[in-house]
Amino acid sequence: MVEYIELSIDELMLDEDNPRLGSVNNQSAALEAIVKLSESHFRKLMISIKNNGLDPGDSLYVIDSDDGDDYIVLEGNRRLSSLMVLSNPDVIDGTNISETSKKSLLRAAAGFDRSKVEPIRCVKFDRREDANEWIYRRHTGGADGEGRIEWGPLEVQRFSGDRSILDIIDFIGRNAEYSVDEWESTKTVIESRKSSNLTRLLESAAGRKHLGISLLITDAGKIPMLASDPRWALKVLCRIIEDVRDSVVDSRDLNKASDIEKYLQELPENLQPQGDYSEKPRLFKDINLNEKASPVVPAPVPKKVTNKQKTRSVPKARVTLAPKRHSFKPPVSTKGQTLLREASSLDADKFTISSAFVLRGFVELAINDYMDDNGITKFEQKSNGQSIELDLSKKAEKVVQHIVAADSTKNADLRGFRSNILTKTSATSIQSLNGFVHNKFQIPTADALRSAWDCCVPVFVASYGSA
Repeated sequence: MVEYIELSIDELMLDEDNPRLGSVNNQSAALEAIVKLSESHFRKLMISIKNNGLDPGDSLYVIDSDDGDDYIVLEGNRRLSSLMVLSNPDVIDGTNISETSKKSLLRAAAGFDRSKVEPIRCVKFDRREDANEWIYRRHTGGADGEGRIEWGPLEVQRFSGDRSILDIIDFIGRNAEYSVDEWESTKTVIESRKSSNLTRLLESAAGRKHLGISLLITDAGKIPMLASDPRWALKVLCRIIEDVRDSVVDSRDLNKASDIEKYLQELPENLQPQGDYSEKPRLFKDINLNEKASPVVPAPVPKKVTNKQKTRSVPKARVTLAPKRHSFKPPVSTKGQTLLREASSLDADKFTISSAFVLRGFVELAINDYMDDNGITKFEQKSNGQSIELDLSKKAEKVVQHIVAADSTKNADLRGFRSNILTKTSATSIQSLNGFVHNKFQIPTADALRSAWDCCVPVFVASYGSA
């Protein structure tokens, strides 16, 4: 028997017998143990809850506490720990968390509005044992179909409208000379178990350059295009997909960009690029090599176009890092105007690393200009009294917090900036942009840089005003 109830943060207690932690003696020890599981993950969860609230489709599981006044959270202890620190940062004073981490969590908690998450929807169970059956399903993967099955890369792309690999797979299935059974078997293996290996190959800079693949970025998502001879590209793609299917190459062979380059260079001579690509880029979804030529039909006499009629052309994929026109005013500084001009003229496909440098430079300029204009300090005081300048990541986080605090409606606009620029694991995070400068093996992709620029536009608008 379960009951759906709504509670405040102060009515909830951490589970001191949490399977993640083992048994602990008190609430402070439980909080400390959860934070120390991964301090960076914990801080990101705090920021996510502060900016986006709690997942409306995911309730906390609770039971009555021994005294009957509060409720013990059996499922959702990381979320509750984050809420406890957000709503009352003093709770971390009773833990042995390092001073550096405490200061970081205090900064993350600044500006939290608990009214945006309370009351908290909870599912109340009569006994711990009743909840455990459902908790087990949530934390043991697919559990033969009973639990939650994590999405693979292709499922994520379908959900997000990214057709960059899906359309290529459809192109192979539509045009290659496989039997129906062989293709269905190959496609099943790729999509169910090997999608990450295929994605790693085809989304790499080397893979796209080898095949002549580019992306058309639209409001609906990413659409792949092909600039090489489709019949030759089909042969290369069939070889790649068969090598992935048969485990000729796997994640161990494709661990670094140099591994992917080596694999492509060792393909047979007839699968190597022959000079520059002269084909006009075509959408993969429109290429059908098995279509028979249609009979020639005399072209109809075109009607005269009046002044009220307009012709429409197919949108051309952007090759530059930034578009020619901007929704924000240019910076007042000469350096800022120069960076913006170069961003709008640099061919990101040809000058990828240069584009990465310009992107990072303009992001840093916009962040610093915003902080200067809004009186936000760029320094933090150390325990020894020394004042040091914040790194660019911390500056960017402060700017995002300030923008949202001034206008909460901007929160949704900044999600792309958070996921692409502030998330360390992103291909275009500030850390990755730094890596392109300092790491001799790290090379960005043009499509990722163009997408990152677009995600930064809300920050540029906040810094320089709408055009």
